[in-house]
Amino acid sequence: MKKQKFIYALAPMAGVTDFAFRKICADFGADMVVTEMISAKAMENNSERTLKLFREESNAIRVCQLFGHEISSLEKVLKNKIFNNFDYIDFNCGCPAPKIVKNGDGSAMMRDIEKAREVISALVKASPKPVSVKFRLGIGGNENYVEFGKMCEECGVSFLTLHARTREQGYSGEVDKTAYKNLINAVKIPVFWSGDIKTKEDVDYAKSIGCAGVMIGRNALGNPEIFSTLKGKPAPYSKKQAIINHLNMLKTYFKTERTLVAYFKKHLMWYVRSSKNATLTKLKILEFTTLKQIENLIDNL
Repeated sequence: MKKQKFIYALAPMAGVTDFAFRKICADFGADMVVTEMISAKAMENNSERTLKLFREESNAIRVCQLFGHEISSLEKVLKNKIFNNFDYIDFNCGCPAPKIVKNGDGSAMMRDIEKAREVISALVKASPKPVSVKFRLGIGGNENYVEFGKMCEECGVSFLTLHARTREQGYSGEVDKTAYKNLINAVKIPVFWSGDIKTKEDVDYAKSIGCAGVMIGRNALGNPEIFSTLKGKPAPYSKKQAIINHLNMLKTYFKTERTLVAYFKKHLMWYVRSSKNATLTKLKILEFTTLKQIENLIDNL
């Protein structure tokens, strides 16, 4: 990644950062958006559900996040022209989910740096787009993030994103703020800060230590306006309109009303969590089974 303006990015979140939410966050000022993490193995098997995750309609920098540890799978899927719709391919070496780690993917990649080197080198060589890597402090008590980041740089990676928690921490506790500075001082490629970005003060600190940008995940849930707020710019439209846009776009994505309702309920609960009587509203949403119920609630917001 060439040196450029400080970037505000939407972090990849499985089951959350669908194409519609990415588009809305870009509308509100996200300079970069990342897909949900996509399994190279599932893609190799032509999983229809997996291929749908590639849909992209934002006008931001587009990043597709892959995970996997089998070089043959990664090399095979990277020949797919679907990647032409993206600017970067991000490799997930940070997911802490047990089922991902158990398979040797996500954070498990940090257990063996030399094995990870083989995979990432092959990925960079096979990729039609520049590659980035997202990772954590470490796994199993070994905080080897600086060594891991330097290895990525040696493999030809374009930029790094550090979530400064260990795999065992998951999303609990606070990020280790000193870790970002340590990594920035150890490599020459850009480093993004992921984890606990909430306020302009958080962003100012990330800027002060030399971060290339911030990647916002959980604090964007139901809150796409965090991007316009942090950038000090007016929102393009209201939260209510964001909810309407999100739902309308997803109507073209899900095949049945049942699956749309089941999926959108969680987004709707995030959208209303700061509203008046949020607890009661969320209890109502849990009982919804039809699109009409969702639309009636949105009308009354």
